[in-house]
Amino acid sequence: MREAIEPPERLMRLTLGARAAASRVSRAAALALALAGCSGGAADGRPSFDGDAASEDGGASGDAASEDGGPTEDAASDAADAASDGEAGWTCDPDAAPLPNEGLVEAPGGGGCPPGMARVTDFCIDRYEASLVLMSPAGGVTTWSPFVNPGAEQVRAVSIAGAVPQAYIDQPRAADACARAGKRLCTDDEWLMACETAAGYTYPYGEVREPGVCNDARAVHPAEEYFGTTDPWIYSELDDACLDQLPDSLDRSGANPGCVTPEGVYDLMGNLHEWTADPAGTFRGGFFVDTVRNGDGCRYVTTAHQANYWDYSTGFRCCAS
Repeated sequence: MREAIEPPERLMRLTLGARAAASRVSRAAALALALAGCSGGAADGRPSFDGDAASEDGGASGDAASEDGGPTEDAASDAADAASDGEAGWTCDPDAAPLPNEGLVEAPGGGGCPPGMARVTDFCIDRYEASLVLMSPAGGVTTWSPFVNPGAEQVRAVSIAGAVPQAYIDQPRAADACARAGKRLCTDDEWLMACETAAGYTYPYGEVREPGVCNDARAVHPAEEYFGTTDPWIYSELDDACLDQLPDSLDRSGANPGCVTPEGVYDLMGNLHEWTADPAGTFRGGFFVDTVRNGDGCRYVTTAHQANYWDYSTGFRCCAS
C-alpha cells in the first residue's frame, strides 16, 4: 500500500492550529497562575511560566508583569509577526509543521547494537538525539515534524545523522517512542556513563570546556528574540513551534563534529535537553542556550518539571541492553 504523506501533514497542522487557539484563550489564566506562585508546568504538561523554573532551563527569571497584568489576546501573535518580519527576512509559520527529515535513514549500529546506536560498556545508546517517524496501521512509516508534540500518535524513535531532532516532547511519549523501536529511555547512570565516558570527563570531549564545540551558548533566549519582549508572559508560550526554527537555535544531529564522545555519541551536551527514565522527571545535558546553570556539561541536570512537561527545549535519545 502506498504511504501518503499528506494526511499526517494535515494532522500536524490541525494539531498546531488547535493548540495555538487554546494557548491564546488560556494565556491570561496561565499568567495569573504563574504570578500566584505555580511552578513547573500545567496539569497537562504544557509549559507555564515560573520565574525559578524558567531560569533553571535557561530562560529569564523575575516576577514582573506587564503594566496591565499581562498581554492582550493577540499580543503573542503580533510579537511573533514582528519578529518574523525582522531585518534578516526570516519568517516562520507556527502552523506549518515542516518535515526537514524526509529521505533520511538510520545507519547500522556499531558493536552489535541496533540501528543508529553505539556501544558503551555493556549497553547501547543512540549516537544522535532522537527524531520520530509516524507508524501506519499497514506497517509503513512517514516523517513526523520535529516541531510538533506527537500527542497520541504512534511514533517511533530513530537516530539519524543530519536529522533535526525531536523537541516538544514529554517523557512518557519519549519512552513510548523508544519502546516502539525496541529500545528504552536511558537510566541516569547510563546517560552519565555515555557522556562522561570511562575517563569521567566533565564534557563529552574532555575535561576542559571548549567554547563553540557544542551547541550550548545562544546569546539571546529564543522566546525573547521571537516575541520581541522580555515580559513574563512569553514563558507561557514555550510550546511555539517557531522557537526551534529561529536561526542559530536547534542544530541538526551531528552538526557539531567536535561535540562527540570517543564512542561516537554526539550532542550529549547542549542542543536539546534529554529525558532519562527517572519517573520523577529528569532531563540532562542542557540545551542550545545553556549548559552551565544546572551543572557543567555532562553534570547538567534539570528536575524542576514533572514527566509530562514539554517545551521547545525537551528532547531525548534511547538506550538498549
